[in-house]
Amino acid sequence: MADISKCADGLCPSKELCYRYTASSSEYRQSWGLFNREEDADNCDMYWDNNLGCKYCKQLNGVHKLSCATMKIQVNL
Repeated sequence: MADISKCADGLCPSKELCYRYTASSSEYRQSWGLFNREEDADNCDMYWDNNLGCKYCKQLNGVHKLSCATMKIQVNL
């Protein structure tokens, strides 16, 4: 159980990368909150990175988009 206020914003685009959303919750005693996230923002001021996803393309488990900066290879000839 995480002894934090968990996030209840299911529409947040960064919810799978945020510890406040992905942490396991207590069955009996858990506080929840709706934090102030602007409608067009990727995350709010209470965002807590869980280090599961790529910081550039936000994909999980080592999978990256082709446009991701980690996938680009530079060849100097």
